Amino acid sequence: MNRIIIALISIIPLLMIFTIIQFSVADSTAPPAKSNSDTSFTAATFADKYKDLQFTGKRVTVIIKAEGESNSNDPTKRAKEMRYFQTHILKFLSFANAVNVVSNQQKNEITAQIDSAWIPILEQRRDVISVTVLDVQKNKDDFDKFPPKKQLSHGRSISEIQCVGNFILILKYDNSPACVKPLTAEKLIQRGWILGLKKSRHLS
Repeated sequence: MNRIIIALISIIPLLMIFTIIQFSVADSTAPPAKSNSDTSFTAATFADKYKDLQFTGKRVTVIIKAEGESNSNDPTKRAKEMRYFQTHILKFLSFANAVNVVSNQQKNEITAQIDSAWIPILEQRRDVISVTVLDVQKNKDDFDKFPPKKQLSHGRSISEIQCVGNFILILKYDNSPACVKPLTAEKLIQRGWILGLKKSRHLS
């Protein structure tokens, strides 16, 4: 009996070492089906894992449908559970330098702007049901009428933002875009409140 106990005691440390090694190399941004507990995956290990990824330079807006559903009728509890399902996807997006990330707990969806090179990787994740790319070009004329910040959130870069009528695009001191009248832009320039401006394509 004593020999069995001694044998078990000697095996336990080996099992612990094996478990730790396996746990540390796991990509926690793609957790097992029933576990979101591993938080050891850092930005450094993420960068090393995807260092050979070839980026397209094209940032697109996507809607990511997350795996998991809440049966709770309590909105607060439901939102909390949905946020839990999305935790590792949000962590992935943070490491992938995604911008304009918006979490929808009611639909268990995440909207974000990312380099299109990340899409196949997201689609292969166990905690992602689907990735839908929004077709910005299809509704280009409608997007031209959106406020600058909304145009940004739908995938446009600052250089692509359009202003309607005789309004012109300016960059405020915090690098955020806005459409203002030419006279307003001149006053803002004099006061040093804007970084630059770009004429609207509607102006001759």
